[in-house]
Formats: sequence, structure tokens, C-alpha cells
Amino acid sequence: MSIINIGLSGLNASNAGLTVTSHNIANVMTPGFSRQRVGFGAEVNGLGGAGVGVSSVERMADNYLNQQIYKQKGSWGFNSVRHQYMSKTEALLNNDSSSINKGLDRFNAALSEASTAPQDIAHRQTILSQSESMVQRFNNMSSQLDGQAKQVNGQLDAAITEANTLIASIAKMNDSLSNSAGKGEQMTDLLDSRDEAIRQLSSMLDINATYNDDGTVSITLDQGQPLVNGSQAGKLNQMPDGSMELLRGNGRFALDNQMGGTLGGLIQYRDVELKQLQQELDVMAYSFASQFNENHAKGFDLNGDAGGAVFGGVDQIEGAAKNLTLLVDDPKKLAFSSAADEPGNSENLQQLIDLKNAPVSIDTTKLTPAEADKFKAAIAKLDGKPIHTSYTGMTGDWAIKTAQIEADTKAADSLVKQAEGDRDSVSGVNLDEEAASIMTYTQMYQANAQVISTAQTLFDVTLSMFR
Repeated sequence: MSIINIGLSGLNASNAGLTVTSHNIANVMTPGFSRQRVGFGAEVNGLGGAGVGVSSVERMADNYLNQQIYKQKGSWGFNSVRHQYMSKTEALLNNDSSSINKGLDRFNAALSEASTAPQDIAHRQTILSQSESMVQRFNNMSSQLDGQAKQVNGQLDAAITEANTLIASIAKMNDSLSNSAGKGEQMTDLLDSRDEAIRQLSSMLDINATYNDDGTVSITLDQGQPLVNGSQAGKLNQMPDGSMELLRGNGRFALDNQMGGTLGGLIQYRDVELKQLQQELDVMAYSFASQFNENHAKGFDLNGDAGGAVFGGVDQIEGAAKNLTLLVDDPKKLAFSSAADEPGNSENLQQLIDLKNAPVSIDTTKLTPAEADKFKAAIAKLDGKPIHTSYTGMTGDWAIKTAQIEADTKAADSLVKQAEGDRDSVSGVNLDEEAASIMTYTQMYQANAQVISTAQTLFDVTLSMFR
């Protein structure tokens, strides 16, 4: 083979190296990009060396390191989204303007002040004002939690849509990769795009990825349900009752709530932490109103009439915090006396004051079996303790759990960064290394150009000998 052709092969090889290196540099900020490396091979013919050829363009990727990222991303997604909502709720529970305990303190203080002059209309009006404040605190707290549930559902719907889009795109890229493998084509950038889509999906669900010999990847949920198999994609769907299912072809597969990732975290918060809090708040509102009404009915008001219900909307525990209302607007109708026509008598008022330290005691026989079963855990948790103590314990438990989830989120984030660092050490673009490669390939190009120039000179000398 002529020296010119050998030099030309060197030019082509160095140009290929410059092209790949430039591609690496251009994609240094592209998420999920894996740097590429040109493979060279010496070419020979029957007479000896015949230059150099580009044997391959290798994608510097390690599927094992990718799988480590997938695992850590799921844990991070599960904890981070829960911490997002847990911290907001913690602030709500402890805020002076919304705290049930702050309202109870002011309500009980108003009752105590009235004990010195139970017939005083000003004292009674203050009690009604604080009663209205208690109603508003329960109503507002319930409204805030209901709004949060709607927000979670909205975020969950968006996350399901995004997850389904990623699942479908991975299956579509699998199809392209399978077809290209059959044609002997290399699609390194498509592989990067597919792995980046899997990384995004892994933060939303706990998944397992299996890389196949044909370049495709199979993805299953951590419990084994198939999401992607070749070009076939499953689809996540939320049922009207909030449960999840996987649609695959004509089949429908029920999923439990242990899906991990952002989706699992949202469901866990909505169906466990938030629901428990809402039920405990309803039990508190029901107990507060029921106990006060029961004791108030034992007294007599300034008109000499037996006391009636002060609070309404608590015929059942379900929705008690949201439905709580104040039924009395006339301060004369507050029944503080233990006997009719004794306006200065405060014996029944003292019984109402003593409710501050009275334990919650709910007669479950007054509840329907379904309601008793639904609120069984909340009743058991609050039963035997004053509402003030229960609320303090509830906020304390919530704070401890929020702190633990925050710690878990930070730990998961650290593990994600470590896994991404390990991946980047193999697949990431190092600009210093690429700059050195640019210089090397440029020098290689110049040297091969010089080989061609020298060959041309020799050819001209040879021709001049025959002139």
C-alpha cells in the first residue's frame, strides 16, 4: 500500500478521534451522557503495514454502577417527598394561629376568669369568642389537611403520568436499539438517553433493571411486576379509591402501596401519616365537643333553663373537626349554675373548667361498627389522656418522625451522590483529559499530513529522474 494511503488512513483516524472528543466536550453538561472513546487498530496487507483503522467507538459505561444509582434514587425519592409534606404539617401543628393547644389554653383561661363572676355578661361573651376560636381552629386545621390531601393527589396524578411517559419512552428506545443491533449499528447516544430515562424513573419507583444481550433492558418493580419487556410497556393507573394497578395488554394487576420512590412516598404519606393525623384530629374535636356538651347540659343558664348543646356538627367522629360549629350566640344561655335561678352559682362552670385535665373517654357503643373500626387506632391512642396532653404528644411524635425522615433523606441523598460519583469516574467527561486528547489528535493529524507531504515530495523526485 502506498505511503500516501497510509498517511490518509492516519488522517481519517485522527479526524475520527477529534470528532469523538469534540462530541464529548460538547456534551459535558448533558445529563446521563457517557463519554466515548475511539478504538484504533493497525491494518495490514500481504506486504506488511497498511496504516490504521477505526475499530470501534466505545461507550464508557458500567451497567452495574448504573444499577447502584437506580437503587439509591428510589430510597431518596421515597423519603424526600414525605419530608416535604411532613415538615409543612409540623409547622402547621405548632403555629400559634392554628395550634389546638393554644386555643385550648385561651378557652380554659376564659372559663377560669368567669368563675369569679359567672353572671357577668362580659366574661360570658369572652367565653363565646374563645369557643368560636376553638371551632375555627379545628375547622382550619381540618381544611389545611384536606387541602394537603388534594395537593398530594394532584402531585400523584402528575407523577403517574410522568412515570407512564418514561416507561413508554424506554420501551420505544428498546425497540430502536433492538433493530439497530440487528443491523450492526452503534447507537451510543440513544443508550445514554435510555439510561437517563431509567434514572428518572428510578427516583419515582423502586425498580430492577436487567440489561439484555441485544442492547435492550427489562424493567420490573421491586416486587417483580413487569414494567418494560422489550418494546412492550406497562401502564400505571390509580383507581377511584386511591389504590394502584398495573395495566399490561388486557391484564390488570393490583399493586400494593410498597412501590417506593416518589410515587410510593406520596401514597405512604396520604394513606398512612396524613390519614392517621386527620383521624386523630376528628377524635379530638368529637371528644372536646361531646364532653363539653354533656357537662354543660347538667347546668342552668341565666334564664333558669337547662343547658343545651354548645357545639354542633359532632353527631359522628367522621368529619368532626371539619363540621364543628358553635350553636350558642347568646351569652345568657351558657349554663354555669348547678341550680335554676342562681346566677352567681358557678358549680357547673367549675365542672367545665375541670374538663381541661379530663381524659378522653369515647363510648364506642354509640358509634356504628364501621366507624368504631375505622377510628379504632386513633381512639386507642388518645383514650385515657386529656386532649391537651394528646395534642402535645401528637405534635411531638410528628416532630420526631419528621426529623428521622429528614435524616433518612440526607443519608439517601449522600448515597445517590456517591453512586453518581462512582459512575462519573467511569463515564463522566473530564475536560482536562479531553483537552489533552485534542492536542494528541491534532498532532497526529499534522504528522500524518506531513507523511503525505513527504510521500508527494518523493513522488515528484522520482518523476524528475525521467525528464
